[in-house]
Amino acid sequence: MASTEWPWKAARESPSRQLLWELSRLAVSQQEDLYERLDRDSREREATHKSALAKAIARHEQVRKNAEAERDRLEKQIQQEQERREMEARREEERQRRITAEEDRRIAAERAEIAARAERAATEERNAENARQEAEKQRRAVEVAKVKKSQEADAQKMAEKERKQKEEAAAAAVSRPSIPAQMQPANSKPQQSQVGPIQHTSQARREAEHRRYLEIHSKLKELRVFTDQQATQNPKLKLRMGDMRRKVRKSVGQIIEGKGKNEAPQRAILTTLKEAKNDFPQPTVGLAAFVARPVPDAQVPALLVYLLNQFAKAVVSQFINEAAVAPKIADPVGTIAISMFAKDDFRIQGVSLIDILIAKFHVVCPPLFGIYGDEKTTEGRTRLGWQREEEGGPWISERSHQDRMNGLGAGYAALSLRSFEKSTMSNPYPPYHYWQALSMILNVPAGQVTDTHLYLLRALLMNSEARFMEFFGDAAKKLLRIAMVDYPQRAAKGSVAAVVLQTLGATMKRDKKLYL
Repeated sequence: MASTEWPWKAARESPSRQLLWELSRLAVSQQEDLYERLDRDSREREATHKSALAKAIARHEQVRKNAEAERDRLEKQIQQEQERREMEARREEERQRRITAEEDRRIAAERAEIAARAERAATEERNAENARQEAEKQRRAVEVAKVKKSQEADAQKMAEKERKQKEEAAAAAVSRPSIPAQMQPANSKPQQSQVGPIQHTSQARREAEHRRYLEIHSKLKELRVFTDQQATQNPKLKLRMGDMRRKVRKSVGQIIEGKGKNEAPQRAILTTLKEAKNDFPQPTVGLAAFVARPVPDAQVPALLVYLLNQFAKAVVSQFINEAAVAPKIADPVGTIAISMFAKDDFRIQGVSLIDILIAKFHVVCPPLFGIYGDEKTTEGRTRLGWQREEEGGPWISERSHQDRMNGLGAGYAALSLRSFEKSTMSNPYPPYHYWQALSMILNVPAGQVTDTHLYLLRALLMNSEARFMEFFGDAAKKLLRIAMVDYPQRAAKGSVAAVVLQTLGATMKRDKKLYL
């Protein structure tokens, strides 16, 4: 145990022990001073840190108070700004309400004024129309008197002429055809009961009827001027009239072959015509001006007649331009055309405006209605429907004229050979018109038969013989023989058109087993 003690502790009163003890005491003292100094420094740093922390807390508290004060100030400012805006909005709303009320009062006053002006204009128009109708009645009475006088004067001349023609017609086996009772259409229905014996009128009466349709065509031109004038006075009419015209013509141009493929254009045409009738009932025009036969004294919306005229014009254009190249396109065009004129929506007191369309056929294809002439003269070509390349210019070529007759013949057949058996509508242009057109061509005097008649006859018959026989049975078959076998023999020697017509008969015999 003693061996493990420090050596200096064993030295009892030795100087070295005393020195070692003092040195150890000095070391302890220094260590204690160091620890005391370290403790003092630690306490001073703690006090400093606590003081800094207290100051930081105080500064943070001041910042918080300042932030809360600024927040309160901003919230108050925002609330004041919101209240100011709400006040301004209420003031603006009140101002707008006053402006709207004032505008409503102004519009109401303008509408009242417009209605008054429209009523005055309508009254003036009715008075003017009544005056025009009265003048028209007087003019017609004078014309009828002239026609009767002309008929009486021409009766003797025509009787002698017809006597000579009968001899020629007998040689060609073509008599003036009529439809006996046994040759009535097998599937006739009430609206087709008009198909009966066709009494051939004198040429003078045919000419008078032709002039009446040309007069309707002239009235339609006057209507165009009238509607243009009305459009300048009615901004709404002016805005819609052009769009409606373009929509009708565009829709007709979109008609194509194929069942169910023309619903969109047909619906567009129907919607546009209904809009014209319902949304623009004024101004009106007299119905009698646009119908060939005597009709009730009634008024019809001018815009409806105008658009039906545009529709008819587009239909005839399709026949000329499209059916001339592809005759089968005539069928859907004709179907839609006849259905529009058959609809009750566009009848006035039950009267169809189909004469608007037929008037255009009288202009472009008079031979359909018994009009004939010398193809070598200017007057004769005009009567046969020849067209000039431009007004006062040269005539179109033979081939172009042939194409026109092909398209118009196919179109006329498509219009007039329509069955309304399954429809609730009444046929505005029954099939007897087709028979009548054939008879008009077949009864042209022998010396007046032209290539125009032959090409037109071929176009009427091509692709239509089945429907023709469906309506008229054995009578149709007999007429087909006269048309394709006997009639070409009356043509001028070497006529290519006659050969083409005979070839059609041979084609029907070969392809459709139709033996004439």
